[in-house]
Amino acid sequence: MLRRASYTMLSASSCRQLRRRLHQTTVCNLMNTADALPSLSVANSATTSLRNDMLSMNHCDLASIANTQQRLHFSTMAATTNNSNTSSSSGNENTTTNNKTKQEKKDDSNIFLDNLGKIFLSSIGLVLVLLLRSTKSNNSRVALREEMESAALLDPLEIEDLRCANSDFDMNVWNAIVEEIKNEFVARGLVSMTYPQFLSLVMRVMKDRKGEGFTVQMGHLMDRVVIAELERRRAENVAGQEGSDDELPLSFLLASLSLALNSSIADRIRVLYDSMLIGNEMNSSSSSEEGDQSTNTNTNASKEQVEDMIQNLQSTCQLVPDAQIVETNSKVPYQTFRVGTGSELTRRAREGYGGKKGSQGVTREADGPVTLEDFHAILKSRTVCAWGECYIKKSSRTSTSDR
Repeated sequence: MLRRASYTMLSASSCRQLRRRLHQTTVCNLMNTADALPSLSVANSATTSLRNDMLSMNHCDLASIANTQQRLHFSTMAATTNNSNTSSSSGNENTTTNNKTKQEKKDDSNIFLDNLGKIFLSSIGLVLVLLLRSTKSNNSRVALREEMESAALLDPLEIEDLRCANSDFDMNVWNAIVEEIKNEFVARGLVSMTYPQFLSLVMRVMKDRKGEGFTVQMGHLMDRVVIAELERRRAENVAGQEGSDDELPLSFLLASLSLALNSSIADRIRVLYDSMLIGNEMNSSSSSEEGDQSTNTNTNASKEQVEDMIQNLQSTCQLVPDAQIVETNSKVPYQTFRVGTGSELTRRAREGYGGKKGSQGVTREADGPVTLEDFHAILKSRTVCAWGECYIKKSSRTSTSDR
């Protein structure tokens, strides 16, 4: 029995030792956990009080230890939550900082440099479009010029052959023909006649001057332009109102006859200018017969007379085809062209056209009467270019070639 009591006492003593070790182990674990709390950023008064309680604990029962563990668990959860909130706040601050950085980079961007590729491709495309438009415009002009050349009644070489074949048809014969026209037609108030009447008068004067064998050589070339003009007038129903429907103005008939005149360019321009003044002489004669003592101011050709003469030269193929081409109002998608009239060519020569890249006016006045010097300049201008005179460079404005 004594042995049994000793076993019982030993067992109780062992239990107390085990309980004391368990208590020390639990307290040590709680202390380690409490020491770890400051790393979780929870250094508050509750954690400090809990740690002091554990340090002052010498003998505790299991209930106190459980209570302390529960308090430690709640403190750990609070520390973890606070740490999460701190991390979230730091993340938001980092996101805001990144957004500000991106916005600053966006504000510092250069529109030109950011779109350099687009600008380069757009420039190349624009240049290609302009080149295509220019090519189409030039092709349109060239096509019209070739059409005019193919439809021309006379070739420049044929006109040159016509003048060479009539080497005896000089200025003396021309002046005699003009005087006869004035006596037979202008004196009677007529400024138009039929082509057979005109040829009859020319042949009679030429035979009187140099015999029966003297006539207009290669006259079929001159007949070609006169017949074409008659057909055009009949088609447009703009034939003369006086006399026969086949009557033509004297200015056109004399311009046709000048195709065969073998003279210098200066003499040819002068006789054309004098032919425009025949009507003025008729008006002056009428005024003299009526006793009008006013000074004669009809020494210059009027604007309308010059326009009609340019039209006559155009109809008789004495103007360069390229000079007769004018722009139309159709500029989209490319510039188109057409054949200008005599009045348009005269106006462009006197007023100028095309701005800096075009041609300036060649006369002193853009409107009104035209002097002989101005008529020289008009025929030599790029917009009229009679007999190719615009391609011959001269030092003087009124000087012409002597072909």
